[in-house]
Amino acid sequence: MNTVPAGNGWSWVLTGFALFRKSPAMWAFLTLSYIMLMQLLGIIPVLGWFAATVLIPVFSASFMIASRELDQGRALRVDLLFSGFKANLPALLRQGGLYLASALAILGLSALIDGGDLLQLMVLGRKPPPEAYADGSLAGAAILAGALYLPMLAAFWFAPALSAWRDMPALQALFYSFFAAMRNWQAFLAYGLALALLSLFCSFALFMLALLVRGLLGDQSQGAFLLVMLPVMLTYVPTLFASFYASYRDVFPDPEAAAEATADTQ
Repeated sequence: MNTVPAGNGWSWVLTGFALFRKSPAMWAFLTLSYIMLMQLLGIIPVLGWFAATVLIPVFSASFMIASRELDQGRALRVDLLFSGFKANLPALLRQGGLYLASALAILGLSALIDGGDLLQLMVLGRKPPPEAYADGSLAGAAILAGALYLPMLAAFWFAPALSAWRDMPALQALFYSFFAAMRNWQAFLAYGLALALLSLFCSFALFMLALLVRGLLGDQSQGAFLLVMLPVMLTYVPTLFASFYASYRDVFPDPEAAAEATADTQ
């Protein structure tokens, strides 16, 4: 486990974009396929949300594996979307179960502020009443949930890769992931800032494209704008997925790579 400089957090985003550029069409296909699968699961009331949540670590491992394939000079393949199902699946599913339990616990605590409106929105897709927006209770619940989610995110950040590639049991992977993230908090702070800047850039690009499309098409621009938005999303999301791998590669280098780095410094 490495402790890396803060500047590495910026490079994780750049590495993610570089990996995306190696195979943008296949990245777009894998990302769209994943989103569609999650949407299909979401059609099933309650159980669909539970299933999608439990499968998050499995698909996280899949995108980690896909990123490593590109990083090592191999091509992306369609079957890599399901490669997480072949990589220590029991541990990944246990992580998924713990992720679900943690998410429900956080949403349950947020219900102390808004009476369960955020919980019902996330699990049941039920629209909150206007009063929840007016009195600020929904915003307060969201802030509390976000604050509680950060340590949970640290525990799950590296965990899928640690179970998939190092055969760690679920709890051990969560333990190592949490403390690795805490030790590298400066790099993660820089990473968060880099993602915020990337999000602002994408938002600005979408705004400018919206003005252009509206100017060209007038009232017929809504459908065309959705088509314009798609390539921006299919650049941002794969870059984000690949940046997860970049952070893992820095903090938990392969033993062979770590040995080579040590030899080079001697």
